[in-house]
Parts: sequence; structure tokens; C-alpha cells
Amino acid sequence: MNKDAFFATLIGLGIGLLLTGIILVGPNIVKSMPKVTLPSINLSFLKKQPTPTPAPSPEAKYEVTIDSPLPDAIESTDSVLVSGGTLKESKVIIQGIIDDVVIMTNGDGKFAGKVTLTEGKNDILVTSYHASVSAIQKVTVYYTPEVW
Repeated sequence: MNKDAFFATLIGLGIGLLLTGIILVGPNIVKSMPKVTLPSINLSFLKKQPTPTPAPSPEAKYEVTIDSPLPDAIESTDSVLVSGGTLKESKVIIQGIIDDVVIMTNGDGKFAGKVTLTEGKNDILVTSYHASVSAIQKVTVYYTPEVW
């Protein structure tokens, strides 16, 4: 074997042993090293001054409430009457899993509509529209045909 091949083999063996040592012993060495933390810098002078929030307009208070059914109610029939209230002369859309009901509120702002349920969890979404604003409310009802 000539000198060049011998030195190349020794260099390769040395590099291999060095890499193996780093892989096996390196994590333990890193764990024993002290933790280095960077100092914190307070940049509070760069924060903008809070701006006052405007007073809510009457339209911002527009909401829809669901009186029936109660949240997480368990129903034994395949349909449920959804009722509640909002502003009078509002258009209300009751969205069930199977069907949707579109109704107008009465003079008191009350509404009621019947939607069909599927077995298991049913998310019912009630959306009320009045002029250019809308309000959304959701209720979850569970339907099981089993007799209690």
C-alpha cells in the first residue's frame, strides 16, 4: 500500500471517529453547558398612545335572542320550534341541517319557526336582518328517537 492511500485511510478513519464522538457525546456536552439568555430590551416608548373608542351606535346593539329551544337540549321528535326575539320588522332566517325557514317578526319583534332535525347533533343558526345590519345566534340541539 502506498503512502497516499495509507494517509487517506487514516484521515477518513479520524473524521469518522470524530463524527461518531460528536453524535454520541455531543448531546451530553450541550446539556452540561450553561444556559445563555439575551438581555431584554424595553421598547415601550415605541408604543402608540391608545385612541379612544367611539361610542357604539344604536345599530351596534342590534341582536337576536333564542328563547326556545334551550342550548344542548335533547329532543325526542324530529322537528323543533325555534322562537325568540329581535327588532320588529326584521327578516329572520332559521337554518337547520335539512331545511331553512324565512320569516318576518311580528309587531313585538318576536319570531317562531319549525325546523327538521337529523339524528344526533343539530346546529341551528338564526340570522336576523334589519335595514343594513344583521345579528347571528346559534343553538345546538340533539335529536334521539329513543323513548326515555
